[in-house]
Amino acid sequence: MQQVVTISVPPQFPGFLQVKDPLRSLGPRKTIALAISSILSQSFWSNRRKPSSEPSDKFIKELQGDLEVVYVGQTCLSWEFLRWQYEKARELPESDPYRSHHFNQVAGEFQQFQVIIQRFVENETFQGPRLPNYIRNRCVLRNLLQVPLIREDGTREKMEDHQKGCCDITSEMMEDIMEESIRIFWEFVKADKDETPGILKGFMGSHVDLQDPSDSDLMEDIQSDLRKVVHAAPKEKKLKDIVRTGNCIVKKFKRPREDRSNQDLFFSQVDLKLVARVLRMSTITTDQLVWCHKKLSKIRLVERKIYREPSFLLFPC
Repeated sequence: MQQVVTISVPPQFPGFLQVKDPLRSLGPRKTIALAISSILSQSFWSNRRKPSSEPSDKFIKELQGDLEVVYVGQTCLSWEFLRWQYEKARELPESDPYRSHHFNQVAGEFQQFQVIIQRFVENETFQGPRLPNYIRNRCVLRNLLQVPLIREDGTREKMEDHQKGCCDITSEMMEDIMEESIRIFWEFVKADKDETPGILKGFMGSHVDLQDPSDSDLMEDIQSDLRKVVHAAPKEKKLKDIVRTGNCIVKKFKRPREDRSNQDLFFSQVDLKLVARVLRMSTITTDQLVWCHKKLSKIRLVERKIYREPSFLLFPC
């Protein structure tokens, strides 16, 4: 019997999709994935402890840098697209007053999006550092962090779902599904820790390689701005009150649309986490620093309250 994995589905979605465990469906890319992750895992700490002029070590360091850009870039892009799709989902009910549009197919895709990320985070404790773990899973699971595109079911999909007796996923349900997807994505971002041991941090400090050494002042300004916003922002305890595990993200978001205070707070927390992750990259380009600066410029502090200006900023790879 095939094992299936289900995620918490609201009771108003009876007969909703069950998804096969994606982490058990390993294709021919598994060998390559294991080889790459093995190389990265073995060299992860050695490259941090001492510099080396060996050609192989230089190659591995460059490979790590390139793959880190892929990982960070994909994470930032997924967040931008996920947030944009969420705003689109919020507008769907206004254009569908009779709830005649159905979204069963894309709802199933978002459920798989959630399952893959959930399993990744759950298994990460046993899989080693984030970067080689991500590369290994990404080589096997092409849908990891790939945000589906919201679209209405076609005639054929509607007929197939009707024959299967599936519940119709309406535009209002899609908004709840998107909120849950954002909550799960936040858990993924939050779980990305700085894996440098404390004793090494003392020796290494906060040094990163700037592709252009003249960017040092810009780097310091960004770090200073980030510290100011993080220090002034509400603490993690309040954020946990807003984002409750097991619930759709923010039932507190269900307020009049003109009141976006909790949404601004939550989205800003994700932005700040991503900016902090970019600043931990082994090598940072000028364009990436400019991206961080633009991200922070969209977050304003007024009387210790956070206001976030909506934007769509593609991470420069």
